[in-house]
Amino acid sequence: MEKKKDLSIKDIAKQCGVSVSTVSRVLNNTGRCSAATRERIRQVIGESGYRPSVFARGMRTGCLNAVGIIVPDITNEFFSSITLAIQNKLFESGTMTLICNTNERRELQHRQLEMLRASKVSGLIFISGEEIGEEEFADGIPKIFIDRLPGNAAAKKAVTIEVDNYTGGLLAAGEMLHAGCRRIAGLFDGRGLSTKTARYAGFLRAHEEHGIKAVRELHCPLSKISYEEGYRAVKRLIGTGAEFDGIFCYSDLLAYGAIHALAEASIPVPDACLVTGFDNIAPSEFSNPPVTTVEQPVREMGELAAELITRMRNGAWPENNRYVLPVKLIRRKTTERAAARKSAPVL
Repeated sequence: MEKKKDLSIKDIAKQCGVSVSTVSRVLNNTGRCSAATRERIRQVIGESGYRPSVFARGMRTGCLNAVGIIVPDITNEFFSSITLAIQNKLFESGTMTLICNTNERRELQHRQLEMLRASKVSGLIFISGEEIGEEEFADGIPKIFIDRLPGNAAAKKAVTIEVDNYTGGLLAAGEMLHAGCRRIAGLFDGRGLSTKTARYAGFLRAHEEHGIKAVRELHCPLSKISYEEGYRAVKRLIGTGAEFDGIFCYSDLLAYGAIHALAEASIPVPDACLVTGFDNIAPSEFSNPPVTTVEQPVREMGELAAELITRMRNGAWPENNRYVLPVKLIRRKTTERAAARKSAPVL
């Protein structure tokens, strides 16, 4: 069966005996047009199944009704949950999303940004993106940065959304110190990211508040945040004969790998070693044992980003350009010794 040819706006105008601009006014609900003409155009559109091309409209107007989302690893639940919240919120207002996965590679992010700019997107949201250059900052497209912040964010007055990573580090380390830990190993991102810097500062502050000296030789900077890296890092620590009674993990994924390595070495959690994660992704509740972690409000982060980028696309720049959302400690089995004592205060 021969496929029916899609009608163009010119075909609609010809059938209705009007100009293309008149059809355009009806489609966009702008300008003057008689009620009879408007009804006739809508009838032809309804009968033909005509759908205007958002890409063609974007080329004509120089601005596509779409927002580009840059995400480092779409398979990571933390990043994908934020992406989904953004997409759902923008869809409510009829805005398309173009999602680009960078695999944590700066050169790939640069190429994807070029593609999104060529597509005339009207907004960009970076979820834990790589650093961007001066030219990319100055391209005129509204931008929001979530989670990891570019080093020049403050100087550029970029709109940023993050959580209180400092308090998160303070809570997680404080939970183990309160339970009696005195030699806490740390699995941290070694790339000097804003999130790592703040969590590490909170981790150190918790030691100060408990009058315990942090054992810095137990702090492991990692080049990648994954289950495998957590597993390998703890295997290395065990192999050196290092003594530790707790492990602070920069993410839940690292915590899962750490627990695996401890189990292989017959080091029971939490009896011999406590473990905390960060993010509170779904497996943390159901892993064996369930992981104590710091919960980040991912849905709120995504929805706030969608609301702000919508305002910015309409020319309404937010008065506040930095948003910091609260975190909370979720206590589970991997710090169960803490539950037997008087509970540590949750800030």
